[in-house]
Amino acid sequence: MHRERFMLCSLVASATILGLLSPLAPRLRLLDHPNERRKTHAQPVPLIGGIAIFGGILLSVSMSIPLDRPLAYGLSGAALLVVVGMLDDILGLGPKLRIVAQIAAALLLTVGGGVTLTSLDDLFGFGSIDLGLFAVPFTVFAIVGICNAFNMIDGIDGLAGGLTLIALGVLVLLSPGDGAPRILMLVTIAAIVPYLICNLQLFGCTGVKVFLGDAGSLLLGYLVVWMLITAVQSPATLTPAAAVWIVAIPLMDTFCVMGRRMLKGRSPFCADRAHLHHVLARCFNSPRKALSLILPTAAVLAGIGLFGQVQRVAPAALIWAALAFFALYLIVLRYAPRLYRSLARQRTVGFRRRTATSDAVPRVGHDVVTAET
Repeated sequence: MHRERFMLCSLVASATILGLLSPLAPRLRLLDHPNERRKTHAQPVPLIGGIAIFGGILLSVSMSIPLDRPLAYGLSGAALLVVVGMLDDILGLGPKLRIVAQIAAALLLTVGGGVTLTSLDDLFGFGSIDLGLFAVPFTVFAIVGICNAFNMIDGIDGLAGGLTLIALGVLVLLSPGDGAPRILMLVTIAAIVPYLICNLQLFGCTGVKVFLGDAGSLLLGYLVVWMLITAVQSPATLTPAAAVWIVAIPLMDTFCVMGRRMLKGRSPFCADRAHLHHVLARCFNSPRKALSLILPTAAVLAGIGLFGQVQRVAPAALIWAALAFFALYLIVLRYAPRLYRSLARQRTVGFRRRTATSDAVPRVGHDVVTAET
């Protein structure tokens, strides 16, 4: 009963903040203007989704969870990312300052809060991998990596929020009891719902479209990796190999895109339209169709991680299967342009046929001579 009340509080607080900030967004300069080729929206959109989500989480957590050390430092790191992300949305701080903020937030969580990966278990089947002195650096690297993965994949409506709901939903199923991590995940899920309704304009909520902004995408990545590491820590409810499956789509997309950029001699953080969601949106001529394909795929992959964890599948089997799927993903992306061109030709041929058919049908009117006349 208490969980439902806290979730309702988070949902209402998030929705209220969205309603209050939306008319103020132009004055605060929290707007995403469609001034780049890779952007598909026609009108400026408020970048307030992340602020509303964090506000809902903060209010609900303050009422429901005792403030221990991991929670205090973890929320401090989240607040830092939201503030820096918001400034980046307004001023355009650039990737270097964002990376510094992510490292600082990761250090708050690891060094301050004690949320650290100390072992990767028997990840590759050659024995347990204990990180030792590399525990903090590796954990910081993982946090920064997943924060950037969610930041980069936030390219079409509903994607980053939907992936977060899938990841946290699986972790909630694996989380025992009603401890602080489980309540934090539940109130986060509730806080995301109003944003998704506005972002996807569901249930008739047209005219109130909002985006996450960098503040929101960095926040969601941070919360997901925080909960993943917490689940992997002792007493562990999740193996690192199963965790990879839960965030497979953001990880694969980020590795592919950043690797391709570096091979071309470009910055790994430069913006382009080479992400999975961009490729699928072009192939199907619809971002919504791309979303409807990516989210179920992400749910299936997360379900594999859940199944592997529940059935105690060997971590090495899970990680090698994940690497095989990643190889398949690379092959599909390699041939995606060819698929895109094929679909484009089919659409063009179909359009020409429809046009020719409509032109061949005689117009009904007083000047049409029929066989009877």
